[in-house]
Amino acid sequence: MNRTFALVHLVKVKGSSPGKSGFKLLVGIDGELVGTVGGGDAERQMIEQAVEALREGRSRSVHYELTNRPGNLVQSLCGGTNEVFIEVFMPKPCLLLLGGGHVSQAVAKLCALLEYPFVVLDDRPEYSKKTDFPEALDVVQARGDAYLTRKDLPNFSHVIGLGYDAEFDLDGIVPALKTLPEDVQFGAIGSKPKYAKMGEVALSRGLTNEQWARVKCPVGLSIGAQTPGEIAVAIMAEVVGSLPGRESHGWS
Repeated sequence: MNRTFALVHLVKVKGSSPGKSGFKLLVGIDGELVGTVGGGDAERQMIEQAVEALREGRSRSVHYELTNRPGNLVQSLCGGTNEVFIEVFMPKPCLLLLGGGHVSQAVAKLCALLEYPFVVLDDRPEYSKKTDFPEALDVVQARGDAYLTRKDLPNFSHVIGLGYDAEFDLDGIVPALKTLPEDVQFGAIGSKPKYAKMGEVALSRGLTNEQWARVKCPVGLSIGAQTPGEIAVAIMAEVVGSLPGRESHGWS
């Protein structure tokens, strides 16, 4: 299930408590509630804790007494104590890889290792073979401007330009910036001069400066990467670091 939700586990109960060990409550990012941890003020507070955990993207443990002493998290007359673990589930990144060359093949292997879904796009038949990307959701022989008109696109989180030339990358990045949600991250391999030239073309195609500024180039952590495998490691490390709740949160 590639959705965002928190699962509230009542893992330990001492004394009197409306909730019993093993009770569970699912809290969806959209406010959906399934199950219970006993109701009352305890459940209300655990829902609030789950919403905070979802906002941070981090699981947490919560201990509380079921008394009405001042300062208690939960106000209750039951008298027991509860241990709760709130487990946060976040959607896995879903990558659109523009280009099917050596770097893309290395990135695809890491996506498969991490169990991140991905799609590979290349207009050259020799670089858009499904056999080269066995774990991909799809391998499409097309340019980005044609592919992105599809109605059944996955929920991409990252669009990475790994193409054999800047024009190919732009044919994917420009329409993606115009049509995909604002929380999608964009990047491209290449130098700063290449990025500047690509930006001029992108602006001539109707992008704003703010839109183009969302594209990070060169993409990947600065680790001195040189080989396709090293470049793939740098890129995927930055993808992982961009996820909510990670210590290196951000795409910068």
